[in-house]
Amino acid sequence: MSHLVHALNTAWGWTGVEFAEDVAHSLMGHVLAIDAKGIYHYVDPDILAVTRLGDEAAAQTHMASAETRAIWRADALVEAATQRLGFTALGEVYSRTLSAILSGDYEPENLVRIDLVDLIYLTGDLARQTRDLPDGARVQLKAT
Repeated sequence: MSHLVHALNTAWGWTGVEFAEDVAHSLMGHVLAIDAKGIYHYVDPDILAVTRLGDEAAAQTHMASAETRAIWRADALVEAATQRLGFTALGEVYSRTLSAILSGDYEPENLVRIDLVDLIYLTGDLARQTRDLPDGARVQLKAT
């Protein structure tokens, strides 16, 4: 089992998905994965969600949509992050700070380089902790 699949199961297993294989990931940390039953899922760390796509044909349709391609590529964010932070190292992706994820802030100063596995752990745990909050709820991060 890869480190990424282990992270997906550990951090996002509360969603009921048993991940078996990572198919691909974007430079912004989005992941296309297959579960133990062969069902495709899209893990979106930006909106703290796992979306069940279905079989391979359904996954291909989802990934081919203009909206998904734009989100997956995130050209403007990747360009801003590259200019500000440099290129990612092996295993790294770009993301936003946790406070920016919670607030929905996509400003370039909130972009970071992070190990993909670490991002999956952080966002899965954050999604679990905030899943029952109503839209617009104010969240205060505490330093530990």
